[in-house]
Amino acid sequence: MKLLMKVHSERTARRRRTPEPSFTQQSHSRDSSSINSNHANGNGNRGHDKSPSKRLTRNTILLITLILLVLATGLVVLYVELNRPRQELPSNKAIYFGNNYDHDTFPNLGNGHLVIDREQWGAAKTTPALTIPLKRPIPYVLITHIGVQSLPCENIYKCSIKMRTIQDSAIAEKGLPDIQSNFYVSEEGNIYVGRGWDWANTYANQTLAITFMGDYGRFKPSAKQLEGVQFLLAHAVANRNVEVDYKLVAQNQTKTTRSPGAYVYQEIRKWPHFYGCGMDGALACGSELGIKSWDAKQ
Repeated sequence: MKLLMKVHSERTARRRRTPEPSFTQQSHSRDSSSINSNHANGNGNRGHDKSPSKRLTRNTILLITLILLVLATGLVVLYVELNRPRQELPSNKAIYFGNNYDHDTFPNLGNGHLVIDREQWGAAKTTPALTIPLKRPIPYVLITHIGVQSLPCENIYKCSIKMRTIQDSAIAEKGLPDIQSNFYVSEEGNIYVGRGWDWANTYANQTLAITFMGDYGRFKPSAKQLEGVQFLLAHAVANRNVEVDYKLVAQNQTKTTRSPGAYVYQEIRKWPHFYGCGMDGALACGSELGIKSWDAKQ
């Protein structure tokens, strides 16, 4: 009994020596535990949730990769296009003149100006054949027209008929060996080969005669027709068929005639190679070359 009382008294003494924690200290302890618990939980969640900064970085990388792929594809396409084999064009002579047509197509001077060869417009074979060659490069270009109330022709079919009519008239009525001029130009700007580059025309040996197909005292030449003549002359210079500084003259400067018509004459006077010979007291056209007549009838 004494022993039990002694143990009880010792426990009571220890309780008195150890003060119990206050309410404030207990609250602070609970708050600290809660904070530590939340902190621990936060660290655990980072392993599972993706932060906004990391998501932004990945999207940026994807966008840059996509842009680089698009640029690379564009460069590959550009390289392939630049290095694609190109079909080589034939020489100028093959494009412009000669029997290189196939399946009713025609050689051309560019910009839609077709070249209709003798075989294509149905020229008759002449007997005797032409005998006076046309020496090149040619120093003079002579411009004429058909005249005599002739209507401008509108298409290859009608113009081919007109060319055959002109040739028939030259041979049967005028006693000439062939059609008169070297080239004829239709209203739509196509070039019809008369005597061509190789044979002298019926006017003067050292000239290239180009005839407007119609009466241009009555009708104005079309823009395509004027352009066709200019394209023909540019081709002639480039291929040394005419002199680089050739002289361009109208037929009415060489003889008493209305050819090539007032409307054509007004136009060609504006062209850079126009030569004012035989007018207003100037020397006769071709006098420096010894040309005495511009009506050779050959």
